[in-house]
Amino acid sequence: MAPMSLKRSSPSQSDDDCIDEPETKRRRFEDILPNTPPPEEDVGPFFKNRPVFDDDLHQLLLRSIALTLEHVGFDAATPESLEAMCAEVETYATHFLSKVTSSMLNARRSLPTPLDFKYALEEFDLPIASIEPHLKPPIPRSRYLVQLEALPVEELPTSSAGILLEPELSGEPDKNEKAYIPKNFPSFPSKHTYKWTEKESARETNPRKIREEAAKAARQGEEALRRLTRVSKVGKEKDVKKVANKDPKSKERHEIWERTMDDLFLAKPLTGDGPGQESDQSMIVNANSPFFRKGVPAKRKPPLPVEI
Repeated sequence: MAPMSLKRSSPSQSDDDCIDEPETKRRRFEDILPNTPPPEEDVGPFFKNRPVFDDDLHQLLLRSIALTLEHVGFDAATPESLEAMCAEVETYATHFLSKVTSSMLNARRSLPTPLDFKYALEEFDLPIASIEPHLKPPIPRSRYLVQLEALPVEELPTSSAGILLEPELSGEPDKNEKAYIPKNFPSFPSKHTYKWTEKESARETNPRKIREEAAKAARQGEEALRRLTRVSKVGKEKDVKKVANKDPKSKERHEIWERTMDDLFLAKPLTGDGPGQESDQSMIVNANSPFFRKGVPAKRKPPLPVEI
């Protein structure tokens, strides 16, 4: 058997005619990019008529950078460059505030003072005179004023204080008199909450009537003191009589004294206004007291015998 030749036969024209490529094969096309870059996105002018919120610090920072770039001669800037500049500003501000905080904490203060900011400026080698030109920026005032978004009108609840209070106590007139108070602010509360209510003084100012009232008050106090002394004296006499009735000898002695006093008063005429008027300084005497009903004396129990 003849050996098989390993050489590939050269293709012929006839072979090319009989070989058909599959129809599913697709051609590859390469995208040809233009040599010129795409036009830059124009982001200026920035935020000219766009209202912003006062708490959106990032938007305010972007607006400040855009106004500064426009002032120095730039017509437009890409968002990437603006964000890069914002990052630089934030890094610089963070480093500056760290110096302020360090000075504040070293001095054991809870709030920064101008001395802390002065220390931070010295650390950054910035004289105070270099900050003064920034107080009056060259940009017109109408450009850097921020147009804030208008707040929605809030409907306040209707207060019924004006209905309940009289016009003399209502605080609505005081609010209307002050033009600097906005109209949408609530009305003032009742006047008695923040004003002293004027009253006419009932104190007498006539010196003559004041002296008469003082003399009358002194006289009434003296009479009250006399009545109090008289009542206390009568009470003491009753206590003496009660103590005397407990002891038989003292009781007998007291009865003899009472009879003696009765004889003296009967022999001497009374000096009072009426014949039967009793003196205030005398003791209360009752001649029938020996005949009053007496209670049964309490029997004392004999002591218990003590056994030895």
